[in-house]
Amino acid sequence: MKLWKGLVLGLALVLLTASPILAKDKGAETSAKAEKSALRGEYAIMASVCQMTDAQKAELEAVLKVKNDTLTALEEENRNQKKRMVEAEENGDKELQERIREEGKALKDRLLAIEADYRAKIAAVLTPEQGQAWEGFKLYRALMRRYSKAELDGGQKAKVRALANEAAKKMLAVTGTGKEAEDARNEIEQELKASVENDVLTAEQKEKMKPAAKKPKEKAGEEGGEAPAEM
Repeated sequence: MKLWKGLVLGLALVLLTASPILAKDKGAETSAKAEKSALRGEYAIMASVCQMTDAQKAELEAVLKVKNDTLTALEEENRNQKKRMVEAEENGDKELQERIREEGKALKDRLLAIEADYRAKIAAVLTPEQGQAWEGFKLYRALMRRYSKAELDGGQKAKVRALANEAAKKMLAVTGTGKEAEDARNEIEQELKASVENDVLTAEQKEKMKPAAKKPKEKAGEEGGEAPAEM
């Protein structure tokens, strides 16, 4: 046994001392993997749910990298604005404070525009079928959170998933970003919730979903309550 341990240790030392290039290559590989981490969190879930190809993942990573770099620059600009505002307030410069506020509003508008632009770019990476699958999954996930107390079984979850996919089709058919489009999407969402509650949940599950009734506070002097102190 000691001989075996000695041979293993000796072999390890040889590999480490005689093969620095191999160790360097492994380090470079680890570093490369660390850099390829844009698809994490929500985007990792998207890649899995939509069964994205390697080419799509690479395209999405490229979009996300540019987006992250852009947002980092905006965050730095926002920090500078806050710093300038503090200095303006300390100096009592009202005119400069107002100008910085206007710059802040413009920065917020730019941020909203950038977010909308990159949402469109990210959506463009997906095929129409993948886009529908992703929207359906998000609706399904939201419903699972909403009705978690109901403890749905496997069959019920499958029904909810199907309802969510149908609702996703309707939502994707709604175009525009104005109030009318927003109202239409909200109506589809309300119809989806009603379908789950009417067609999926049992009476017992609906009861579980009801908020717990608050116990009424007993008034002093009433039966079961504490009598008022005599003056």
